[in-house]
Amino acid sequence: MAYFHTIFLVVSRWMDRLERAVLTVLVTGMVGVAAVQIILRNLWHTGWPWVDPLLGMALLWLTMLGALAATGLGRHISIDLVSALLPRRWAQRVGRVTALASAGVCSLLAWAAGRYVGFQQEMDISRLLDVPIWKYYMVVPIVFWLMAFRFTLRSFLPASWVAPAPETESASEVGGAAP
Repeated sequence: MAYFHTIFLVVSRWMDRLERAVLTVLVTGMVGVAAVQIILRNLWHTGWPWVDPLLGMALLWLTMLGALAATGLGRHISIDLVSALLPRRWAQRVGRVTALASAGVCSLLAWAAGRYVGFQQEMDISRLLDVPIWKYYMVVPIVFWLMAFRFTLRSFLPASWVAPAPETESASEVGGAAP
């Protein structure tokens, strides 16, 4: 069992590094292209017509890949009032059920996004940099399937294997008096 745990941790660590590198390159590229576009518009009153749609697609990719990275680290948006009120053992069980429900929701979203991409492919009406627009949208169903996979892992693997959920801020950390 320790062998599989070690492999899981190594793969998780490399996936985290890869996700961070892709996000870094994406943000840096977006800022660079946007800066060049601003300079072209302001100094020479010209610009590249493909930059604005490309930045829109890059923002979609950044959003989806950022959500995937947050899910992998257990730092995604969650409303977890029930777990805060229950004893630790019960809170872990509720967390597993919540993760499984989240996997179901992500699977439904992936299915719906896949259908949308399929409709875009059938219409094939627009292109960006000579690439059909539906290919850019493929990131949405793929990321939702990966998020569903991560939530499924979180619901079945031992708690020590997965990234811990972010701790809530105590009153002293946010400026209030400690009890």
